[in-house]
Amino acid sequence: MTWVKKLLQNHRPVAVLMVTILVLTVIPVLDIFLVLGNTWQGFLPTFGDEPFYPALVQSIVKGYTGGNPYFFEHRNDPPLVIFGGVWINAAPQLAGLSYNTAMMVNFILWSLLFAVSLYWLFRELRVRPWVAVFGTTLMYLQMYSHVWRSVNLQPVYPFYFLFYIALVRLIREQSRKNIVFLALATGMAFYLYAYFWQIAVITLGLLFLYALVRKNWPLLKATLLSSLIGGVIGLPVLLYTLWLSYASPYFWESVGRFGLVNTHIPMAEVIYSGGWVGIMIAFLAVLFWRGFQQDREFNFLGLFLVINGLGLWIMQGSNLITGKLLETAEHIRILILPWLLFATVCIGALLWEKRALLSGKLRLFSVIVIGVLSVANVHYTYFYFSPFLTQNVNRGLWQTEQLYVKPFAWLENKEKEPVVVWSNPHDHLTANLPTFTKHFTLYTWGGMFELMPEGEVHERFLVSSYFDNPTIDDLKSSDTMGLYLGRQDFPHKAKTIERGIKVCRILFFWDKNKDCGTPPTPQELLGDQFFIDLENKFQNDIKPNIKEYLKKYHVSYILKDKTLDPQYHPEELGATRVYSDDRYEIYHL
Repeated sequence: MTWVKKLLQNHRPVAVLMVTILVLTVIPVLDIFLVLGNTWQGFLPTFGDEPFYPALVQSIVKGYTGGNPYFFEHRNDPPLVIFGGVWINAAPQLAGLSYNTAMMVNFILWSLLFAVSLYWLFRELRVRPWVAVFGTTLMYLQMYSHVWRSVNLQPVYPFYFLFYIALVRLIREQSRKNIVFLALATGMAFYLYAYFWQIAVITLGLLFLYALVRKNWPLLKATLLSSLIGGVIGLPVLLYTLWLSYASPYFWESVGRFGLVNTHIPMAEVIYSGGWVGIMIAFLAVLFWRGFQQDREFNFLGLFLVINGLGLWIMQGSNLITGKLLETAEHIRILILPWLLFATVCIGALLWEKRALLSGKLRLFSVIVIGVLSVANVHYTYFYFSPFLTQNVNRGLWQTEQLYVKPFAWLENKEKEPVVVWSNPHDHLTANLPTFTKHFTLYTWGGMFELMPEGEVHERFLVSSYFDNPTIDDLKSSDTMGLYLGRQDFPHKAKTIERGIKVCRILFFWDKNKDCGTPPTPQELLGDQFFIDLENKFQNDIKPNIKEYLKKYHVSYILKDKTLDPQYHPEELGATRVYSDDRYEIYHL
């Protein structure tokens, strides 16, 4: 054990960091104990919007293609979007672990990898070990909810940090090893997160332009080689998307449900969160011109932060050029804010070490700016971490979720092969059923975000709403529209027009007679006839032919929540009650 002791002594900051992260991974378990106590029945409660991503993982675990995890008829469809994290997160369950165990194993593993890779990045930029420990821990808390949530960013962060590590190394030394390292990190980005690879491409483009302007030919050549090799590695993802866009007649309407809007007007988020990039770059510029022109360490750090900060900011507002907005600004926000924290720690640490070189005025200015940035970082850290504070937990939902266990267990034991279960699309239980059982649902909102025709989405929703007997007013309700309309129709088309009106009012503020228009609602954009047609479809087609539609979608069971769905009377359809407890009933068709 002497070598272990020696290793810990030589790498004490890393050891402390790993122990700290391991302790912090206990927070969800502690929350469950404090909120639910002995009432916990084994159902991992919901902290955010987790059900969508674990369902994708279960599609792989069940042996399907990674297509639609909710709808039986589409279980082997090609996935609309490549999420490498789906396959990565499925590995523990494929190895034989239970769902709960696999969730915790993934969370702990990727938390440690998050910390190791970020600490490594800090150290590559010459940040002192204990400062790197502090910065890594703070950023882990800020991104805690995203590290907890499987698939989306949980496995992305370590590779995201590795990309920047490779970038630092290439800027410092254009060796063959560093070229290959950056190429591999760039190539991996294509398979993990669509926004990640686009950020990587823009960042490398900026580095290439910098090298060109500075006539740094070794850096230009190395950047070009890394970009080309990385692009070749990631090319299959681009080819897959291109093939799918031509092979499927439903591709573009499916992407539209994800939120695609054709507009050159960026979202206000480009200012709200992206503005911090501008503030940081302006701060770096002031420091450069007021005393750090000849400081190589500052110039290197400044170059790195400016290039990757601009890469994020340009990507956030990229629809200004491309005309394609796919909730881009909102998704880049969760990468800009950790960049802000990282940049604040790096610059703050460097200025502290070189404080003797600062004039009195520059020192005061730096303290004020770092103070403002620190307050912003603390605010965002609390905002993202707050769902894991027990006082913010949705206790009612958590307690109700524990009641799902019994009906889910009955279905699992009763049916050895996958079946389709009809339950209320408004019910949180419905979205979770495909995650915690082998079975599929007639309809839930998450199913619309895969490859399928728009008409089928609407039809499934109407069939699943049979007992609710929806009217035009019901279909126009904001609470209901989000269940069957994609993000393009609800709310982004209307929001895009509203942004255009706001821009018009700003540009023509001096002209009180200028008519910039009135912001429309999603209901107004769709038009009354859209909702009339839906109601007619329900009343004249689905309602009188409900049994044929249930056969069409292979529905075997109806799961009724006696508290939320008193209007459900499955016996009217000839269904037989086969299960009952204090909250739920299951009927067999």
